[in-house]
Amino acid sequence: MTQRIDGSASGGPTGHTGRKVLVVSTLSRSPEALREAVGGEIDELRVVVPMVRQSRLQWLTNADDQTREQAEGAAAELGRRLPSKETESTAGDSDPLVAVQDALREFAADEVVVVTHPDEEASWLEEGKGRAIVKELHGVPVTRLELSD
Repeated sequence: MTQRIDGSASGGPTGHTGRKVLVVSTLSRSPEALREAVGGEIDELRVVVPMVRQSRLQWLTNADDQTREQAEGAAAELGRRLPSKETESTAGDSDPLVAVQDALREFAADEVVVVTHPDEEASWLEEGKGRAIVKELHGVPVTRLELSD
């Protein structure tokens, strides 16, 4: 199932010559819907995969090394599959909202694409965060996708 919600146009601002896009995805794969959402060529792309695939015990004990490696690998794979002149990929905080905020402090994106699972398929760390991100971000166009595996 693919659903586009809370979105705005995926193109960059009018008159802007280069696109700087932040993609934050809790999915570990690169669905066609994501490629469609980012559109054509991107000048600068930052891909962040939050570390949401961990148990409560791992989260409480900060035993997130394996989760970080998995998120970094997923981010690198997503980055390779999206059209961009320059790409940086990284793992993000286990809270997707914090991951977006952290990324925007370092990367002045023209647009943000947020990809999450529907709440009924979401991990305990990502549930409801897609809506929260859209609600909290101001001044930058946000496209939100809910995608099932």
